[in-house]
Amino acid sequence: MNAKKLIFCLCTAMVSATAASGSLAEYEALEKSAKAGDYQAQRNVAYWLSGGYSGAPPLNPILACAWRIVILESGSTSVDSSDVSNKKLYCDRRLDADAVKAAQAQARTLQKAIPKGKRKASAPQ
Repeated sequence: MNAKKLIFCLCTAMVSATAASGSLAEYEALEKSAKAGDYQAQRNVAYWLSGGYSGAPPLNPILACAWRIVILESGSTSVDSSDVSNKKLYCDRRLDADAVKAAQAQARTLQKAIPKGKRKASAPQ
């Protein structure tokens, strides 16, 4: 491999690594806002975890479903029919029964982490 190709490969790898770490930092900031009770951040986190950000990590369909449950049970006046549709698609259709149960358990854990003024109590499962 000649020097120009090597330099190009190294630069490309460095840019890719920087973009990936930037994506992870962006996700972490979004997750922090979601855990603070920000409705739109919760939607964005669920979308991200479902692979919506061009498959950028982290990907976690069960946790994405958990966030969709949190959204629906939040009591937010911003919840609309698209939230219901997203839950049906990403939880009920794409996950098996065991994965949905795991998502429900994770949703309860997430709900406990959200300040009480930003959430409502979860209905018994």
